[in-house]
Parts: sequence; structure tokens; C-alpha cells
Amino acid sequence: MRRQHSVTTYYTITVDTEEEWDWSSDFLTTSNSVQNISALPEFQSACESQGAKVTYFVNHSVLADQKASETIVDLAKNESVEIGYHIHPWNTPPLATNETVATRESFLHNLPQEQALAKLDSVFEAFRRLDLHPTSFRGGRYSTSSWIQSHLRANGIIADASILPFTTWVDDGSPDFRERDLEPVRKTYGDNESPLWEIPLTLGFTRRPWHLWRKLFELGECSPLRQLKLNAITERLLAKRVWLNLEHPLGESSGVLLNKLRDASLPCINFTLHSSSLVPGMNPYTRTSANLAQLYDRLKQVTDLLNQWDDFIPATVSEVSRSLEASYLARSGN
Repeated sequence: MRRQHSVTTYYTITVDTEEEWDWSSDFLTTSNSVQNISALPEFQSACESQGAKVTYFVNHSVLADQKASETIVDLAKNESVEIGYHIHPWNTPPLATNETVATRESFLHNLPQEQALAKLDSVFEAFRRLDLHPTSFRGGRYSTSSWIQSHLRANGIIADASILPFTTWVDDGSPDFRERDLEPVRKTYGDNESPLWEIPLTLGFTRRPWHLWRKLFELGECSPLRQLKLNAITERLLAKRVWLNLEHPLGESSGVLLNKLRDASLPCINFTLHSSSLVPGMNPYTRTSANLAQLYDRLKQVTDLLNQWDDFIPATVSEVSRSLEASYLARSGN
């Protein structure tokens, strides 16, 4: 018997739409090959066949390439597609004089504000040249901040999908989202300014309370407990850490997490992948044609499950933001 849920949950599929590059290498100012973009129409067809909507977060390298940008413009004509804004600061003009940038400078929020805002504006200009006007954003390497969001909102962005809950990593200057959960957050900028909604990615645990399990997994990653493989034991016996990611190993148990998320009655959930995962050999996740087939199988499995649930509705990121704002205004009586 189908369970009845009173809360509608919007689900989004998002694609970091960008150049292919060696993720284990330095952050090159000249890394801008975008051959993978030719695979997007096939992926879009697969999503449409499942009734899903897709937000493609597109960066400067893609917008600056004539053939790749034509693909993006064609995709933008589809009613089930949103073209969002993405940025890799290391290869976005104005470029650094060095051939590579330090790891810390690969995160936009660590740059001097004047430099970061100039890079943001160069991407906005690339969108305008194509008569595209993005309203959603994802920072490269999940980088964002209040002052970045303020600039984005002033340029028409209403949704920031850069937040990766319960997470940080060891790279110098990386974001720290360990205290964030899966709920979207409304950010305001004064009485006369429209708000911006943070629409987090969906990384969580198959048991609650989520913050307790985050702390336990974090503890298990510390030496000497890491030597004891505590997290592997935890995942086998107690709770799994799962990311709604169509390419990443943490996405293998997406179906298990989705059932738990349904009980949590969240307003939205957020799947993700990189465009370079749609071509074998262009990143560590899709090394072979078999890996690519697994990605498409995962896409079908999760959307088949969601299509069984009337309370889960496909949406783009900006559609989620507008729905959240409408609900907020209705609750507040405005």
C-alpha cells in the first residue's frame, strides 16, 4: 500500500557543467577543454524520459567555447531545463599571472573581494553575450559566502546550491559545512531586496539524528581510530553515509537514503554529478563505458523510485527557490 504524505518534496538533478581536467593535478589557469559538453543532450534525453528536470550549472570555459555554448543555448530552450551559474576561479578571467593557482585560491571565498567579484562579473558577462540570465548558482568546489551571495543576489540570482551538509575536507581553505543540515535557508538583504535561498545538496545518514552520526563519522576519520576502520564497521552494522550523487561511490545506497528522507518530509532534495562523468575517461568516476552505464542505471533506479511517490515532484533549482519563497510568504501572511 502506498503511504500518504502531506508534505511535498521537490527533487532536483544538478550538473556541474564544466571543462574536463585532471582532478589530481594543480589548478591550471589554462584548463578549458570542454569536449564532454557534447554528451549533455543524451543525458537530458534520459532525464526527460524519466520525467526529471535538470539544472546545468555552467562555467566560463563552457560559455566561452562556441560549440559548447551552442549546446547550452539549445538546452535552455527546453522547459524542463534550467541553465544556472557555475564558476572555477582558477581559470576564470581576470586570470592570475602564474600558470597555476594555490589550492587555497581555488576556493572563490578565499580571494580578495575585488578580485573575486571581477571574476563573477566576467561569467555574468559571458551569460549575457548568449542572452542567458541565470537565477541559480553553484560555486566551484562548493565555495560560497555571504558577500558572494550578496553580489549574486544583486545580479538576479535567487538560489545558491553550493552547500554540502555535514562536510568539510582537508584542503587548505576549504568550506566547512559540518554544522549545516539538509534544510534550505532563506537569506535576506534588506527590506527592499528579494531574498536568496540556499538549496543544499543532499548528503546525509541512514539513521537520525544526523548531526550525531556526522560527529561519529568525523571521529572515525581521526587517527588512531581510522586505523581501526571504525567508519567501515559503522557503515556495515549501524548507519551509512550517503550522498545523492549519480557518479560518486557514496551514491550507491541512494535508494536507502531516499526512503529515510521521505520520512523526514524535507521540502527539497538535490542530486548531483559532473558533466565530465558523462564521457568515459574524463574524470576518476567514469573511467570506462561500464562506469558510464552504471551512472545511467543509477539515474533510472532513483527516478523510478521517486516516480512511485506522488509527494515527490521534479523541479529545477530556481523553481524550488520560488516555491519555498511562496510558502514562506503564505506562512508569514505577506
